[in-house]
Amino acid sequence: MDKITSRALAVQILQRIEEEKAYANLVMQKSLHDLSDPRERQLTTLLVNGTLKHRLTLDYALRRHLRKPLSQLPHEVRWILRISALQVLYLSRIPAAVAINEGVELTKKQQGKYTSLVNSVLRRVLETGWEMPWPSQEKEPVRYLSLRYSHPEWMVKRWLKRYGMADTEALCQANNEPAPVWIRTNTLKISRADLQARLEEEGVKVTIGERVPESLMIEEFGSLDQLPSFQEGLFTVQDESSQLIAHVLNPQAGQKVLDACGAPGGKTTHLAQRMENQGEILAFDIHPHKVKLIEDLAARLGITIIRAQAGDARELAGVKDASCHKVLVDAPCSGLGVLRRRADMRWHKEEDEIKTLPALQLAILERAAQCVAAGGELVYSTCTIEPEENFEVVKAFRAKHPEFTTVDLSGELPYSLASEQDRKQAAKGFLQILPHKQGMDGFFLAKFRRVEV
Repeated sequence: MDKITSRALAVQILQRIEEEKAYANLVMQKSLHDLSDPRERQLTTLLVNGTLKHRLTLDYALRRHLRKPLSQLPHEVRWILRISALQVLYLSRIPAAVAINEGVELTKKQQGKYTSLVNSVLRRVLETGWEMPWPSQEKEPVRYLSLRYSHPEWMVKRWLKRYGMADTEALCQANNEPAPVWIRTNTLKISRADLQARLEEEGVKVTIGERVPESLMIEEFGSLDQLPSFQEGLFTVQDESSQLIAHVLNPQAGQKVLDACGAPGGKTTHLAQRMENQGEILAFDIHPHKVKLIEDLAARLGITIIRAQAGDARELAGVKDASCHKVLVDAPCSGLGVLRRRADMRWHKEEDEIKTLPALQLAILERAAQCVAAGGELVYSTCTIEPEENFEVVKAFRAKHPEFTTVDLSGELPYSLASEQDRKQAAKGFLQILPHKQGMDGFFLAKFRRVEV
């Protein structure tokens, strides 16, 4: 039996995602152990994520050289064509001749009668390159951006209306970039400087974060969970924008804190670090199996003050009114700020979700607000960039709750804001982070203080 290659495994994973409507990250986690070489695993990951992100553009490039619709080809052949076209058009470090030859050989083994078709189409894709007849940017801007940057038209339409052509194009480009891996130092066990030295000893390339005092960007680390420093709980993976939340809420040692939507536990455990593992954190999640994720992460990091439980954040059963010093609502959202990190997410989302989520988000925020003690503070955050889920929810909350006042974020953030627009937002108590502007995951946060009960 032939040993499976990175390209053959990528095709298998992509077929499973398509046929089972499965999530890419879950299928990859289960499948990558079939490859022993870390470089092969990295290539498979690159091929799967890249093909999912750029699928619309890849299909546009391939269709021009096919005599019948792509949909009439067997699933396997479609994915072989896509991963091969990805290498030809996007991955310059892989010689085009190698990419085409590997695609042809894979077809020969799996779907032999399509070998000449695959060879012919891929060679034409190479000859054409990026010289394709794109829709007009002026006359069909939505279609142009959708095909050129592989985003659903409904997303592009929303962003064009809000940001204009140049910023929408920059946002789409940012969403297609590989997401950097940021980690958060577990300051309960080690300093950032010592963690950097430790990781470098383990062969990891490390860059110090400039925005958050616990953050490091890592590269060339192979399998993350195999690193001794990971196993010892010296860090956890968390993007810089997400790391801002614990700094803005700023809980103190000994306080009682509520995290209304806690799983998988990144922000919850960061709050515990800021509290020096002293006090109490109540962490809720509606899904019982996700409560275990919070508990497992806390155990690996050596955190003991988190009490995680399953429960609806609109109810927060057992939490008394005005009983918590600090409250975090990291609300369920459309996730459109983290498209670069979740390759398949753009194809799972529907615009209707953005219309229905705000009612849920406001209901959770209002219930959580009841738990804030007089003088206590409340942070609302999401990982989306859509105003209905962010500004509009905050606006609706403020209109109904005069007992809460906004908090100027200028002195709450661990870094200085560069743009005038960001500074104006922060002074009003909120901040919208955009991937193409700040280079972080798209994120929204707002802070309130309870001035009366």
